[in-house]
Amino acid sequence: MNFLFPIFIAASIVIGIPILIHLFNFRKYKKVLFPDIRFLKELQEQTQKSSRLKHLLILASRILAILSLVFAFAQPFFSKDKEKITQGPKAVSIYIDNSFSMGVEKNAISLVDLAKGKAKEIIETYSSSDQFQILTNDFAYNENRFLTKEEALRFLSTIQISATSRKAEIILEKQKQLLQTENGFKKQIVFISDFQKNNFKNNLVIDDATQKFFVSVNATAINNITLDTLYFESPTILLNEPNNIVVKLKNNSNEEANTALTLMDNNQLKSVVNIALKANELKTENVTFTTSKAGFQNLKVFIQDNPIRFDDTFFVAGKVSSNYSVLVLNQNNANAFLSSVFKPNVQFRMDNNNVTSFNPSLLSNYSLVVLNSVTSLSEPLSNALLNFAQKGGSILVFAPQSNLTNGINSFLTKTAGCNFTNFDTNKLFVTSFNKSHAIFKDIFVKTPENIELPIVYKHFIISKAALSSEQKLFTFSNGDAFLSSYKVGAGTMYVCGSSAEISASNFPKSYWFLPIIYKMAFMNANNSINALTLGKNASFTIENNKVSDKTIYHVAGNGIDAIPEQRSIGSKIQLNINQGIKEAGLYSVYLEGSKDSIFVGINYNRAESVMDFWTMKELKNNKTIKNAEWLEDNINASSSINELQHGIPLWKVCIFLALLFLLIEILLIRLMK
Repeated sequence: MNFLFPIFIAASIVIGIPILIHLFNFRKYKKVLFPDIRFLKELQEQTQKSSRLKHLLILASRILAILSLVFAFAQPFFSKDKEKITQGPKAVSIYIDNSFSMGVEKNAISLVDLAKGKAKEIIETYSSSDQFQILTNDFAYNENRFLTKEEALRFLSTIQISATSRKAEIILEKQKQLLQTENGFKKQIVFISDFQKNNFKNNLVIDDATQKFFVSVNATAINNITLDTLYFESPTILLNEPNNIVVKLKNNSNEEANTALTLMDNNQLKSVVNIALKANELKTENVTFTTSKAGFQNLKVFIQDNPIRFDDTFFVAGKVSSNYSVLVLNQNNANAFLSSVFKPNVQFRMDNNNVTSFNPSLLSNYSLVVLNSVTSLSEPLSNALLNFAQKGGSILVFAPQSNLTNGINSFLTKTAGCNFTNFDTNKLFVTSFNKSHAIFKDIFVKTPENIELPIVYKHFIISKAALSSEQKLFTFSNGDAFLSSYKVGAGTMYVCGSSAEISASNFPKSYWFLPIIYKMAFMNANNSINALTLGKNASFTIENNKVSDKTIYHVAGNGIDAIPEQRSIGSKIQLNINQGIKEAGLYSVYLEGSKDSIFVGINYNRAESVMDFWTMKELKNNKTIKNAEWLEDNINASSSINELQHGIPLWKVCIFLALLFLLIEILLIRLMK
């Protein structure tokens, strides 16, 4: 047992007062005359003994009453660990988990409201001289300052469920940094959460001296089906042709589940697929739709699954172009394989031109320019092609069929930092391809085993400069590149070591040829499919159509109109929507004063989808977090924290004992004969 104000114990000297009264009994005795006292001798002895006992009991009750009162002023308390008792003003950082998993209801009350209630009770146990900082997953600017007790209690009512999910180590580090700004205060951390396993590592290591209280808001495991992600098999949405979307669904439970997968395009129902999922199964499904109208397609793919709803819908937007324009510049004759790839149809327009007679001013009409075995370029065309690439265009260069490489090498050196060197007529096999490059993304749903790669009969060795941005797409066994990509400004240049003739390689006849060149034509076109995830990959790049620096891009939808963070990159502009958008949905991106809009689908992060939680017992066994107390949901967190800080207060017990001893004294005086 310890005392909060031990100096008051010195007042126990006042117990000498009843002792002195007892020793020097100033009571006056009245003489009573009695004729004969022979018969009172025995009665007198008995009366003296009982009187002495009564006086001793009264003395003891008075002493104990005084001591109890003195101890009450000294405020005794009991603590298992005296070192953890903190006195003086405190700076307290309280984190309240407001992620999606805290939106689940328990006894008709959401977990985040239960957490706010616990925080309120905890704050009320502190004194008015303490300072409080309330932190949520939002990391909002107004959460950085410390508040008074009254301000902190009012701030709790403003906390709402947030789409943002953060790891525990990031939150604790933020709390630590904020506490460091408060000098002269005893620092404490309160962490209130459901302790979802995805966000709280069991082996988290924290060894600082800050006192930490981890308070559980118990969540129960819930069966949940997640629409995890989706992607198009084609890099663009095709007009009047089937567009296949690959959807991944996850059953996050130990029971079988059924749901319906629905696809809507521009608010029109396109497809419904019934799906059965086994326990804990990750399943891939395909939904297909066809559109007959060019323009933006705002797609919504969703399932029905209660009570967790935030991960049931996926939004994606894409633009359907009525046609794609590809330019093939030939040194001599047109190539039959290139012509078959871009054969005219409802979406493609291919123009074959001779490199010597083409007008460079027309390049802006195309998304892809193919240099078919070109050996020389005029200065105006060379400059126009460089400008075309820097503004986001794609250029594919097939090597010449002869050793006349000076002209094309001059262009390659100026743009991509590479050139054609030695001509090799040995038969070589391409042995690997760059699976991580965007050009190969989604070409195969699953990469086939023993996949056939191109065979090359004659090619040029591609030499690159030291600072070249080369990424090898197809590679020979000796490490040389057969096909490489280079960043040129906002655009991309692709360089192939052989010509597009069948005599140079079997590449034009392989199943790689068509999808790869298709993707080259689509990738930098202004028809990209836009789907972002809040807090994850929430930025995208579009053409910068600003007429001046004063004009600003806006993101509008779901009843809001926000100005996102925007940064110019050459002829493009990068927009980051993380700060301005908090709700998933379909949004339009527009420039002030312009009628044109670009659409984008914005989705919630799926990190909260797995409803699996730690128990306090499991976390308590982890000894890597120092100075931590783990408080179960079924205990009174405020009382526990107060006891852990101040010990178990005993002054009320002392007051009770003082009153009890005074009552005993009165009863002794009145009733004891």
